[in-house]
This record gives sequence, C-alpha cells and structure tokens, in this order.
Amino acid sequence: MSKVKNADNIIRYTKIATIIFIALVVVADVCGFIITPYIVRVWAERYDDFALIFLSAVYYVGTAGAYVALFSLYKLLNNMSKDIVFDKSNTKLMKIIAICCVLMGIDCVIGTIAWFGTIYLGTILFFMVLIVLCLRAVFEKAIEMKDELDLTI
Repeated sequence: MSKVKNADNIIRYTKIATIIFIALVVVADVCGFIITPYIVRVWAERYDDFALIFLSAVYYVGTAGAYVALFSLYKLLNNMSKDIVFDKSNTKLMKIIAICCVLMGIDCVIGTIAWFGTIYLGTILFFMVLIVLCLRAVFEKAIEMKDELDLTI
C-alpha cells in the first residue's frame, strides 16, 4: 500500500471518528440531565443544589466548546482529504481548536469550585493545547517554506 493511500485512509478514519465523537457529544447533551446529577451525587459525593447547578453549567459550557473544536477538526480533515494541507485556513482551524481547548480547560478548572475531579480533564485539555499549537507551528513553518520555494521558481 502506498504512503499516500495510507494517509488517505488515516484521514478517512479520523473523519469517521470525529463524526462519532460529535454524535457522542450530542448524546451527552441530550442525557445531560441524567449524567450531571450522577456525576454530582456519585463521583463528587455532593448533595447540594449549588453543586448540581454549577457542575451542570460547567458540563454544558464544556460540550459547547467540544462542538466548536470537533467541527473545526472535521473541516481541517476535510481540507486535507482535498489535498489542501499547508494552507493558512488550516492553521486558523488549528488556532480555533487550541482556543476551544484552552476555554474548556479553564471551564474545568472553574469546575473545581464544586468538585476537584474536573482538574484532571482540565489538565488533559491544556496538554492537548500544546500538541495542537506545536502542529500549528509546524504547518506555519511549512507554509512559509512553501511560499519561499514558490518565489524562487
């Protein structure tokens, strides 16, 4: 199997996985009225209304950020499947994904007011920001090199 075909398959499977994750976020939103009380009562072991309302808000703000990040990822993958790889629109999409991860991470850190367990998800999100920003830097450098090469020809 050629390297290009393998890359196309990876992009195709990642697009499918992204669609599945979007569907999971939709299910999480629809079932949020069941999930958040469970998290508050069982995981956080809190029985006050403040914790339920506060963590419900944190939960739904987080899913809103997930939608934006996942749709941006899908657009990025769609561009790549069309062989639009080293393009400024892709670095813009990566920036949107990074911003969403930062905002969701902050959302999780704020969630520690009601339950300290949200800090773990926040930490993962902040680490994801570093990965996305590193990839974005690589893409920007490649775009710069491509532009320089186009000028020399």
